[in-house]
Amino acid sequence: MLFLHFRIGEGSFALAADRIVEIVPLAPLRTIRQGPDTADVPTDQTFEYRGQFVPVIDLCQIDLGRPARRRLSTRIIVVGHHNALLGLIAENATTMLRLEPEDFAPFATGPEGLIQRVDLPDLLPPEMLDGALRIEAHP
Repeated sequence: MLFLHFRIGEGSFALAADRIVEIVPLAPLRTIRQGPDTADVPTDQTFEYRGQFVPVIDLCQIDLGRPARRRLSTRIIVVGHHNALLGLIAENATTMLRLEPEDFAPFATGPEGLIQRVDLPDLLPPEMLDGALRIEAHP
């Protein structure tokens, strides 16, 4: 099975490729004004992806309280969720790994040490995911 290897700070993670629509370089982000119905949403940024605005969540900001470092290896991972798109900013998101799901118990060994397999609910609670998708519906 194919996985994208990425980092959140010192943590090393793998996301199954079947969840990923595309991995793109950091793009200019657009800040949107949030009304009262979106105040609980962890993002106020979107980017233009193939003619539509996609909400973006910085995983380092959520987990570490700081934005992802702006490097060539920092990417936006465009994922599909409930027939909508969401962008996840992650550091070192440039390597694909071929591993079997049973290799994770709960960690697998990768090129830089231990890697934890994650899915969207492991990265963001459901209310964050749903809130971010409300932003997409109303750019």
